Amino acid sequence: MAKRIFGKQERYRPIRKGRHRKVRPKTFKTEAAAKRWAESKGIKSYDLKNTNNLESKTKKIYVIQK
Repeated sequence: MAKRIFGKQERYRPIRKGRHRKVRPKTFKTEAAAKRWAESKGIKSYDLKNTNNLESKTKKIYVIQK
């Protein structure tokens, strides 16, 4: 069954697929996983940054290329 569209605005609105947002950096739970990923991508000089608080138990690490 076809989806019913109400109103002139909805009828002629362009259909977009996806979320259309800025790509965010890939994050990791462990430093070892982040290092492995950086080496597999060929990144030789990088820093690892934890985005969570220092007080939090969980880590959220991402790679910053120098």
